Amino acid sequence: MCVGAVAAMAVTAVTAVGRVDERQPPSAAATITTAVSSAVEPPPVEVSPEPLPPPQDPTVSATPPVDPGPATSPPPVVDLAGVAPGVWRGVAVYDLRTGREVFAERPDVPFPAASVIKLLIALDALERGAASVSGVADMLSTSNDHTANRLWRTAIPRQWSTRIGLTGLVPSPDPDKWGDTLLTAHDVVAIYRHVLDSPHAGVILAALAAATPLGADGIDQTFGIPDAVGDHRWAVKQGWACCYDGLRAMNTTGIVDDRHVVVVLTEQPGSAGYAAAGKSVTALVMALMPLFGDV
Repeated sequence: MCVGAVAAMAVTAVTAVGRVDERQPPSAAATITTAVSSAVEPPPVEVSPEPLPPPQDPTVSATPPVDPGPATSPPPVVDLAGVAPGVWRGVAVYDLRTGREVFAERPDVPFPAASVIKLLIALDALERGAASVSGVADMLSTSNDHTANRLWRTAIPRQWSTRIGLTGLVPSPDPDKWGDTLLTAHDVVAIYRHVLDSPHAGVILAALAAATPLGADGIDQTFGIPDAVGDHRWAVKQGWACCYDGLRAMNTTGIVDDRHVVVVLTEQPGSAGYAAAGKSVTALVMALMPLFGDV
């Protein structure tokens, strides 16, 4: 074969090889690379921006105001200055609805309890079953001393003082003289609150609401709360005695309109007499009337 022919064949072979290379499919590596690229780089997605909220009025609160509920007005201002001058007294008025004391004057000064101590005698007798319901009710409504003498136990002051928390109670120097027990106005409020929570509340309160115009000893027991509060409902335990170092004890205590516990304990000159002393106590309760509201 001549040199020219060989050269021609070589050119033809190269040309053929070149054609074969151009027709070969892409390599496996190239295929994987393309697939991965397609998976990693998805086609772009158009996202519309969210609209911005409208500008807020700075004068408008974002949080709705909290409803404070019905407004509670403070109790009226009561001043006993100038009322019943010369009468030594301890006074407390407690609002059972709000759980607050709404007035106090010397509420922690001890005074002779007199027949107010019969509230503890009644609680004690009813709890022990020592007397009939009617007997206890009569002792309270007529302030019967004979029944009180029969039901009295010398352990009553200490026992009930501890049980109720009567921080100002001082037992009588003579344990048999129950009326000489000393109580503060705060102590008496605590006794009434205990009565209201006791299983004997119905018996005791009914008797106090049926207090007779005259006590068993003939003393007028309408002074204080009954005479002062008019058409307001009341349940009372009164107390009177004479004399302690020349002073007359005259006490009115009770619940007005099933809401206010009212306690007025007084010591007055023994020369005043029960009628005059009772009028002084009534004047003090009348000065408290703004606290009780309308009927």
